[in-house]
Amino acid sequence: MATITSLHPRLSLNAICSMHQSFDEDLVLWERLGVDHVGLIAPKLADAGWDSCLSKIQERGLRISSMSTYWDDIEASIEFTAAVGATVLYMVSGSGGSLLWEEAADRYLEQIAPWVRRATDVGVTLALEPTNPLRTDVSFVHTVRDAAFLARQAGLGIVVDVYSSWYERDLAATVAENMDVIVLSQIGDFKLGTFDIPNRCAIGEGDIPVERLMKMMLDAGYQGAFDLEILGPPLEDEGYFAPIARSLARASEMLARLDPVT
Repeated sequence: MATITSLHPRLSLNAICSMHQSFDEDLVLWERLGVDHVGLIAPKLADAGWDSCLSKIQERGLRISSMSTYWDDIEASIEFTAAVGATVLYMVSGSGGSLLWEEAADRYLEQIAPWVRRATDVGVTLALEPTNPLRTDVSFVHTVRDAAFLARQAGLGIVVDVYSSWYERDLAATVAENMDVIVLSQIGDFKLGTFDIPNRCAIGEGDIPVERLMKMMLDAGYQGAFDLEILGPPLEDEGYFAPIARSLARASEMLARLDPVT
């Protein structure tokens, strides 16, 4: 498969899928795949130079579904997100350490407030991404329900990643009740019995019911992008191109059934 010629317009490819490539190497991969709708991650941009990356994105006419950042790069990331015409910048909460959940939440609300104001000023929605519970080193928010609760207090959006939410109780109801703050949906797959992280697999090669979950999002009124996010040993062992290409093709087929392009 040299390129994918019929990508659904709501499908985007996150740069984290090629975790250990540089931004310039990603540009080559995206061209080879025939992808022009992508999600960006701040560390690659910072390494390559913000101004250089901005010029290359604009030259190629890339559509940016979203950006992710860490606390260290949040100021530059807000400005960059606005500069590339994207509206979603997401991040994890940061670890709560030994604090109780409520204490960590109070600290987070205080820390994030000035960045929410700046993002709003430049037309960017700052969003909170809940994580798998194993990632307490980077987050104390591990469910869509808790993310929505905290986001409403902070004036944030939230991200629904099927990898870290598909097992939640009554997820469809939680999504429907909080669609007004959901700004991005991420898709990927995972094999039951995998005990290390990050370790995901190509869509259709694991146990997550990806198509049913995308239908759940669409039925609830979701209007945004579906951002492919897979990473880990299977991709590193096989090479990035083939598993990403399979995932994009399969996700496009699913979306074509669920949300036909007319």
